[in-house]
Amino acid sequence: MVAAKRWIPVSLGLLLLLASWGAVQAWEWAPVTDERLLNAAKDPNNWLQYYRTHDGWSYSPLNQINARNVKKLQVKWMMSLGELGEQQSFPMVNNGVMIVTAANIPHNTVYALDAAAGTLLWKWTRKTPEDLTAFARIHPQSRAVALYENTVIVPTLDAKLIALDAKTGKQVWETTTADYKDGYYLNSPPLVAKGLLIMGPAGPGEMGIRGWAAAFDAKTGKEVWRRYTVPEPGQPGSDTWKGDSWQRGGGSIWLPPTYDAESDTVFFATGNPSPFIDAVRKGDNLYTNSVLAVDRATGKVKWYYQYVPADAWDFDTMNEHTVLTLKRDGKDIPAIVSFQKPGFVTALDRRDGKLLYAKKFTKSVDWAEGIDMRTGRPIERSGVRPVMGGEKIEMCPALLGSRNWVPSSYNPQTGLIYVPTLDLCMKYGYVKEIKWTRGLAYVGIAFETVMKGENGGAVRAYNPNTGDMVWEHPLKMPPIHSGLLSTGGGLVFFQTMEGQFRALDGKTGKLISQHQNGQIASTGPVSFAVDGKQYVAVVVGGKTRIRGWFGAERKLDPLLNMNFNGLLMVYGLPD
Repeated sequence: MVAAKRWIPVSLGLLLLLASWGAVQAWEWAPVTDERLLNAAKDPNNWLQYYRTHDGWSYSPLNQINARNVKKLQVKWMMSLGELGEQQSFPMVNNGVMIVTAANIPHNTVYALDAAAGTLLWKWTRKTPEDLTAFARIHPQSRAVALYENTVIVPTLDAKLIALDAKTGKQVWETTTADYKDGYYLNSPPLVAKGLLIMGPAGPGEMGIRGWAAAFDAKTGKEVWRRYTVPEPGQPGSDTWKGDSWQRGGGSIWLPPTYDAESDTVFFATGNPSPFIDAVRKGDNLYTNSVLAVDRATGKVKWYYQYVPADAWDFDTMNEHTVLTLKRDGKDIPAIVSFQKPGFVTALDRRDGKLLYAKKFTKSVDWAEGIDMRTGRPIERSGVRPVMGGEKIEMCPALLGSRNWVPSSYNPQTGLIYVPTLDLCMKYGYVKEIKWTRGLAYVGIAFETVMKGENGGAVRAYNPNTGDMVWEHPLKMPPIHSGLLSTGGGLVFFQTMEGQFRALDGKTGKLISQHQNGQIASTGPVSFAVDGKQYVAVVVGGKTRIRGWFGAERKLDPLLNMNFNGLLMVYGLPD
């Protein structure tokens, strides 16, 4: 490992005093250039973007922490994020400097910290509007920032992108991406690729918004292009929408896209159509529940693949598309592989979207028998679509899906993809009628979560060449927010929903170590190095929406009794 350059430590009191004087800060920020972002795989010390690399691997090549010494792991420092409720932030690390977010009503907050010691370098806080709409209040989380040159790019709950000076935390520019009063909000950072900030809104189909993908100039915030994920009349795909339902069609983009630099292609994952009641919007509802392969520079759609036409169950396919080269029939095939909520792992040729395979990745999935390899459409179980005002239908998976939004991880050493999977079912039905009102939820369903077995899910390893499972690590509580990190040390790290920070053997799934910290999982870990020492960081704590998801399912009651905090925890080996 190459030793990282460090900011010069300054006491908090002195820091504040210097800031009040307008003095120049005494630390060094390494500009996060396009070249550094494109070559992030060769930079093991830093975590400069959401998945660490453009390809969505969530993998660190660092190997100082490994199977021989991971049991010695200890908490090096921790910090309260200062906001009650569930925090979902992924820390970014550049040159020994950590940038982490916290969000809740009424604030968006960004901290800059010494990554090795936890010393506060600066803090930025912005008050959110008091009239935020329903789902921004249900999902008031900030998942990360983006880094570019000498700025920190912050997504906000009122749908703005704000650039901060990385050395001082002072605002540089601000861009409004959409009107938050319509239900739009931002909780995930943009992908940064060749000078563009590329993203879509979280502000969801549940609010009756019309989704979009857009690119903004990374230096100024000026919009470069925008493409809606729901076509208007006359555009390709508009015939898949009934009447004016396209105006409130959903198709949000919850997470940062992945990127293939060689073909200059961005892979957007789109969410569910709006409302959940499919009778309101009869048709396939393009381009919801799809992957869109988009030209980075222009926003032009090269190809698409729709996972769930006419979604009736909130099976939004918003998870990352891992960029890989697959071995099939003795050939190398450039592909994207994804594990989505409906419960199928899918591999597509990333040159043209051709379906390579599609398989169930959890045994409980029963809403569809499989995927038709000729058409790419699910083979739905008869009677699985609810009727307005009819009886609830029992089916699997539940609304949370066979996996939730937290990242999987691909390890090029083992050749495996590690996925946090859920084994939950539901009783699901439509209400008798539904009406859209600006700023209010536009859903129209009633549901109950059901856990049929003793385990709510597992961490599972899959062979991406075939989609077959290699091993599983069962978990009693479903790993809803237990994102995964794999490393060059042969480990898979994650935080359980029961408060344990675990390390598994990446080849076998065997539990090697665990640290009980008493905090519920909120997100996934990241790893970085400072001055030749490897660290693993994870944000934990919070239970704000558990009851809403699980209702009266008594097997899941332990999740309701976890601590109600938002903590950043940083682990390392003893000095």
